[in-house]
Amino acid sequence: MGDTPRILIVDDEAPFRFSATVALRQSGFRVAEARDGAEAIVKILEARDAGDPFRLVVTDIRMPTMSGSELIDALAAREIGTPVCAITCFGDRGLVTDLAAKGCTEYLEKPFSPEELVAWITRVLSSGPR
Repeated sequence: MGDTPRILIVDDEAPFRFSATVALRQSGFRVAEARDGAEAIVKILEARDAGDPFRLVVTDIRMPTMSGSELIDALAAREIGTPVCAITCFGDRGLVTDLAAKGCTEYLEKPFSPEELVAWITRVLSSGPR
């Protein structure tokens, strides 16, 4: 615990969650996973209530049940200020504009390597998203 950043990876693709989690843990992060926005909200609230909140939520945007965009809206509605960074499809400029309007200015376009993900998260945490 302590100063080790805790990150939540939200993506409906299990292989992506697995590779992202392994890469981030090898880089010293504490990582939890959720398969969609609805599961993410439960984990975010549990972590907050336990006094060990996530420092960053990294979410895919296109997911069944609750999308990343809906997750961002749900967190705002609950006044949860955990920074959210988005994973988007390459070239989806309209989506990037919509995310920025919701306060989500940090995004990474697929495809990317686990190493690129770690470098991006490290940069976001050091600069402070939003």
